[in-house]
Amino acid sequence: MLLSASLFAGPPYLTDDPEPVERGHWETYLFMQGVVSHGARLGLLPAFEANYGPFANAQIQFQVPIAYEQGLDGRREHGLGDLQTGFKYRFIQEGDSVPQMAIYPQVQAPTGRAAAGLGSGHWRLYIPLLFQKSIGPWTTYGGPGWWRNPGEGKRNYLTFGWQVQRNFGEDFSLGAEVFHQGADATGGTGSATFNVGFLRALGPHFSVLGTIGRVFHGETGHQVYVGVRGFL
Repeated sequence: MLLSASLFAGPPYLTDDPEPVERGHWETYLFMQGVVSHGARLGLLPAFEANYGPFANAQIQFQVPIAYEQGLDGRREHGLGDLQTGFKYRFIQEGDSVPQMAIYPQVQAPTGRAAAGLGSGHWRLYIPLLFQKSIGPWTTYGGPGWWRNPGEGKRNYLTFGWQVQRNFGEDFSLGAEVFHQGADATGGTGSATFNVGFLRALGPHFSVLGTIGRVFHGETGHQVYVGVRGFL
């Protein structure tokens, strides 16, 4: 699947951040995310994600995606994708000269139909190491990651993403990112994506957020994310 790993990341960006949900709180997302490349389309429509803070500096994640794929031959598939769960732990707090740091292992279960292009057909593991630093209204975060990607003709690979964002008060932010993914198949090529995004608060409990960008290396195309975030 084109950019299959990138379709599971930190809303609304492909790059994730190290900041967990506050202890005892929930953060939920209802969203769609997709990639268009040379007439082929794939993505998640819709998908639901829930994050919970069980204790300080920690976050548990669950994601239930409905995946879709439309090939160049016009064939369309739609159904349950690969379920995902993760655990984020921030082990260094941000200081005046020190960025906050976290590790965020995530596991995908092979619940999507691989023959239809809706899943990988194998258990997969992703382990990113994440950094973040804020200076006034500016925040920047990102880091490297490693995917365990088993299966015939497939290979393990690395990712690296970095994002910069500007907050305009407490209700609105704009950002941009660059995300690179290594080749996930034998003889394949990696990809690189540039996205711009926003987050707009609609009161204390809801926000709308999204990104749009271009895959400018590898299987070139376009990427989009649109979602609603809830906070309790």
